[in-house]
Amino acid sequence: MAKSLRQIRQDLAAFEEKTTELGESLNRLYRQYLESLTISIKQQLILASYQICTQIYPEEFLKLSFNQREKLQGNLRQMVQELEAKLLAYLEPSPQIPQATITEQILFQLSQTEESSLPTVNSQQPSNLSQIKNPEELVNWCKSIEQGINNTLDKLSKEANKCLQRAKIIQANLPNQLLEMALQAEQSGMSPGGTPNILNLLVETNPNSEEEEEEEEEKARNITKISVIRLRLSEIMFSDPSLSLKRKEIRNLLETLKKMRHNYHQTKQEYAKAEAETAWRASWHE
Repeated sequence: MAKSLRQIRQDLAAFEEKTTELGESLNRLYRQYLESLTISIKQQLILASYQICTQIYPEEFLKLSFNQREKLQGNLRQMVQELEAKLLAYLEPSPQIPQATITEQILFQLSQTEESSLPTVNSQQPSNLSQIKNPEELVNWCKSIEQGINNTLDKLSKEANKCLQRAKIIQANLPNQLLEMALQAEQSGMSPGGTPNILNLLVETNPNSEEEEEEEEEKARNITKISVIRLRLSEIMFSDPSLSLKRKEIRNLLETLKKMRHNYHQTKQEYAKAEAETAWRASWHE
């Protein structure tokens, strides 16, 4: 027997209550996760910078005076000084945040690498977590946090590379487009190097001299290996097992959210059909 409009409204109200409870749990877990992630990001950024300066470009680092080395290290520490506050700010829903596609894409982000660019559409969202009343809005909130984390890692990577460029550790004359390509290389199918959070690129330094008679040895001399910092969420988590456990807890709750979202959509469709039937009967005359 089909449910009445009143019964379906009660079901939708129950979804609001469940969404609030799940949102509070996700907020608590995300806060713990972001606090731990802050510590790991700081550690991995400094470690990657250490590898660049001592293992990849040691000669360039040794050219710096003691004061220059100290300044470089201070600049690297400075850029992550307020990292925790920036990450925790993503817990507050924005008036406009990207609309999620399906929940499976969030789960894919949580279980795989950090980092595929998902299509987004701007949509109006509650400005306070307590105002999130249905699973769809909760999905959007979760996705905005994930995108915020990825954006933060991208920005930190760029800032660290610019800092190393200013210190003349990494080539200062590298085009910005090349660094952009480096940070997005995984999306283009390029495999990362063996060192965590460092991306190695082979760049042709004189691409205009491509005469057919040019010998292979000369071509090889025009290829330069460049290493830059590329903070990757997957490698940051791999370095900290406790961080991975916190992320797993979030993923488990998102599995629950996935099922709730599916049932919510079914209930909304059921309500629309019941409302249409009522409207039909109200306007029908023999």
